[in-house]
Amino acid sequence: MRQSLVNAGQYRRIDAGHPLQTAALYRLHLALLHRALEGPGDVETSARWYRDGFPADRLEAYLDRYADRFDLFGPQPFMQVPDLNPAEVGENFRSHWVRLSAEEGSPNTTALYNVEARPGGDRTDALLPAQAALRLLEHQSFALGGLIKRFTTSSKAAPVATAALFLAEGSNLHQTLCLNLVPYPGGPADTPPWERPPLTVADIRAIYAPEKELSRVPGGYVGRYAWLSRSVLLLPEEAGTLVRTVGFGAGEPLDGPGEGTGTNIDPMVSLRPSRDPKNEQPFPYKLRRDRLLWRDMNALLPDAAAENAQDGKLKVRPGRPPETVSHARAVMLAVRREAAPPPVPPPLSQDEAEEAFVPEGTPDATAAHPVIPVVVFGQLTDQGKAFAMRQETYTLPEVFLQDPGRFRDDVKEALEDAGVVGDGLRQSVRWLASGLLSKGGEREPHKDDVGKLAAQIPAEPTYWAGLDTPFRTFLADLDRLPRGQARARWRSALRQSAHAGWRTAQEAAGLNAVGLRAVQKAGGPLGKALAAITTPQDPETT
Repeated sequence: MRQSLVNAGQYRRIDAGHPLQTAALYRLHLALLHRALEGPGDVETSARWYRDGFPADRLEAYLDRYADRFDLFGPQPFMQVPDLNPAEVGENFRSHWVRLSAEEGSPNTTALYNVEARPGGDRTDALLPAQAALRLLEHQSFALGGLIKRFTTSSKAAPVATAALFLAEGSNLHQTLCLNLVPYPGGPADTPPWERPPLTVADIRAIYAPEKELSRVPGGYVGRYAWLSRSVLLLPEEAGTLVRTVGFGAGEPLDGPGEGTGTNIDPMVSLRPSRDPKNEQPFPYKLRRDRLLWRDMNALLPDAAAENAQDGKLKVRPGRPPETVSHARAVMLAVRREAAPPPVPPPLSQDEAEEAFVPEGTPDATAAHPVIPVVVFGQLTDQGKAFAMRQETYTLPEVFLQDPGRFRDDVKEALEDAGVVGDGLRQSVRWLASGLLSKGGEREPHKDDVGKLAAQIPAEPTYWAGLDTPFRTFLADLDRLPRGQARARWRSALRQSAHAGWRTAQEAAGLNAVGLRAVQKAGGPLGKALAAITTPQDPETT
């Protein structure tokens, strides 16, 4: 890790081959830089580091000072509780290493996600030290809350257990780290575990004393990046070459993970405004099972506020985009102010744009001039169980840098168009399901039966899945094409994908008389929706 910090410009990126571990490694690097450099204090400092490199002497001095605290098996082992040895505190604190892994054997996984029966079980496999270090980082950042029965009955979730994490990416690792080093207030309260005396079993027992659990608030960004969510002690075997079991228990309970204000806000998390009149706090954006991030692209630029009518008065609920993305934009603009930017091709003329128009929304590899790729990481959960993890990347266009308000408006309009067509397709599928169950009008089907049959017709999934690549093309078109032409090209892609989804529904209905009749009657809502997004200026109509 010393090499990836001091010589970050020699590396393209961090990639552990595992979304949660990759995100945890980035957070560790950012925590170390914040503490070692005691900053940055402002955007200009980040921009200077972006151009000239980090102050190597300060970084090296910090790494030397705390080098022994990064020994995985030393007297004060990295991110662990040194006296949590099951041989001394009780064998009930011993677990197989899979307890640290969501997909390998944690009790917080679904049966389909976790192919093993239960944590540990009859498994005897072991980890190499490097693998154990990655699992340890992953678990401290993403452990889900729930039953634990070690120091306490139930343990709270890790800082970003369920939140989506946004990371702006540069051309190399050094640029990426600078883009995500948001202005850091620092302070003596924001100390990571390696700067403090090691947590002990006695400390943890005091936290969970009967009727006296003490939730703790992070002292700052670093506290959230490096939090001891669980008490862990890796138990090496065979001269420290393998880790088969670990000491395991509840860690420091975090006060309101992912929520709140001030030091309890995570720079990599997007906070969405609450529309619940009784809830003053915004909530962290979470990845969803049924949709990719592009359908919630406004999470990068949330609406300034959500309005709620309460007791006849209008109340405003603020949201907040991820500070990492906002900061990356500011750094890029600051860097450009200091150096002449590369020429940006002017928008095409109307005649050129019409020649470039592709009705079917075919991706154009030359359409984009990459500005800021944004990577989102996270695990997908349901009722305290993890069932998947995800990593997605989207390249934000030049207009995001120059005019974020316009970018937000253009994206909002594009997503509204997609929603109109999606709603029309959903309604047509329900009409189709009703027609199939009624058998030509012989009976009135129950609404629950209609819903169940409609859910089995994959028209909507086909529609939404077909729009991921066209949406990326739309983002590129915001730079390359006139504004209206970019939207027209996107609408063409919506029509194409909607027709593909409806063909799926027609195939599900069958070619018999009942199916053909049901298809004929059910197409109305979709036709209306497609007409609603068609204007006289569109080069293609329905």
